[in-house]
Amino acid sequence: MTALLELHDVGYRYPHATKARGDVLHSVSLSVAAGEAIGIVGSNGSGKSTLLKVLATLLRPTRGRVLFRGTPVQASLRSYRAALNYCSGAPQGFYPRLTAAENLRFFSGMKGRMLSRREIAALLDRVGLAESMDVNYSRFSLGMRQRLHLAAVLFEPAEVWILDEPTNGLDADGMALLQVLLTEAGGRVARVVVSHDADFLSRVVDRTIRLVDGTVTCSSSQSS
Repeated sequence: MTALLELHDVGYRYPHATKARGDVLHSVSLSVAAGEAIGIVGSNGSGKSTLLKVLATLLRPTRGRVLFRGTPVQASLRSYRAALNYCSGAPQGFYPRLTAAENLRFFSGMKGRMLSRREIAALLDRVGLAESMDVNYSRFSLGMRQRLHLAAVLFEPAEVWILDEPTNGLDADGMALLQVLLTEAGGRVARVVVSHDADFLSRVVDRTIRLVDGTVTCSSSQSS
């Protein structure tokens, strides 16, 4: 399969890191095909969230390159970010004093097309938050906050979804919804998902990448 997203020898060290702490990521190389779903697993501190932030361009690699359609993302940030939806995971990520609708309107505008109230209502209905449209984010439970993150993932158009612990706080219905969303996106959206829930990942990804101390140690398909 032709790679949509590629990492070549990517490393990352946080500014002012001590010598003892060292690099968070070490020479990470991987590729994601259009429409493919990969899961990233590893223990706490293995570099999973840092890797997602690099993919989302929130962090710039200390070394190596990230390519989108064969072009370095730093050379085409606007087009890459327009194609990317990033779920940082609850409880952070939205403005507490804004309502669900106001948050989605603001962040959709940041992506280049501010959604109408009708479009926002449809998204919130899709994730089970229709009755909470005008409720402030600060009043949301953890599960409701996670559902709002899922609504933002559904912004169109998108070619890449990056999701950091998207199951956090979700009840059984929310987990079922997330599985449906990830499955329905298959074939048209590349999905990179970090989760500690191995059973959930086994149902929604095509293959799994394991990180140990910032290094890719193995990659396996779900059928293997």
